[in-house]
Amino acid sequence: MTDPASQPFPVKGEVAAFHGGLYPARAAAGLWPYVELLPEPGRPAPVGLAPRESADGSVGYPVPPERLEAWYAVTWTFRWRGELFGCAAAAPTTLTGDYLGSDEHFAREHLKRRGIRYRGIFPRDEVTELDQHREDLLQPLHALVRRLAEVDHFRPKAYAVHRGRTYEAAAEADASGLIALTTGHDRPEDLIAVAQDPGTGHFLAALEQLDAWYRIHWTFRADGSPFDAVGTVDGRIKGVYTGGSWGFVAHSGYLTEERGPDGVRRYTVVADLDGVTDLEQHRTDLLANQ
Repeated sequence: MTDPASQPFPVKGEVAAFHGGLYPARAAAGLWPYVELLPEPGRPAPVGLAPRESADGSVGYPVPPERLEAWYAVTWTFRWRGELFGCAAAAPTTLTGDYLGSDEHFAREHLKRRGIRYRGIFPRDEVTELDQHREDLLQPLHALVRRLAEVDHFRPKAYAVHRGRTYEAAAEADASGLIALTTGHDRPEDLIAVAQDPGTGHFLAALEQLDAWYRIHWTFRADGSPFDAVGTVDGRIKGVYTGGSWGFVAHSGYLTEERGPDGVRRYTVVADLDGVTDLEQHRTDLLANQ
């Protein structure tokens, strides 16, 4: 029987494979989508990676996910007297487990209550079906990175179509009634290059020169309330509250107060994508409003 005490990461946690070696790991806070390797004391630092000190004083080695061979979460389960437990600690002669079953009579008779759970400490020779479980974290991370890139992290943006080509554009006309376009390597001859920055692919177009001009933005609901998406934070969607419930703002503890780019106070939320509903894309025709 495989024994968690004999493994490099005996009970639970995250593990990453880098250059053939296994390391304790975690998501690199503030550096998404990087993963942070956490070598045990006395172990050499991962080759080619620079250290970073976190707010709690721990030192990790951030690595982009495409350089990892694997990243997964490890847990162990076992049975005692036929009942299922999640392994919480491993000692030479005992295993500690959180009860995963539903027999209240069994739990009250044999286990100690810890908050909303029951826990017990069991001799190893009484434990059966000790198994390791792995949850892949790397492939879902790759999928999320691709998804967010496809929607430009749900940031609101304006676009203009000139002679069949679509460019990023300003959402408002300037004082002269012209629309700023970012054309990259394109150099449209009939557009006006921005005088103060002529070589950067920034041009100005009159409304009549455009085939279309529109704004894309996203809305969603979190905790049943409406939000306008403004981007992502560490792979989670960020939104500005657009509802009218002061009670929700004041008492939910769900929102963060901050100042927008215009200095106006607003309330925001950062939520997991799989925890939001009604995520929708909207297109507003800006030419029609002129």
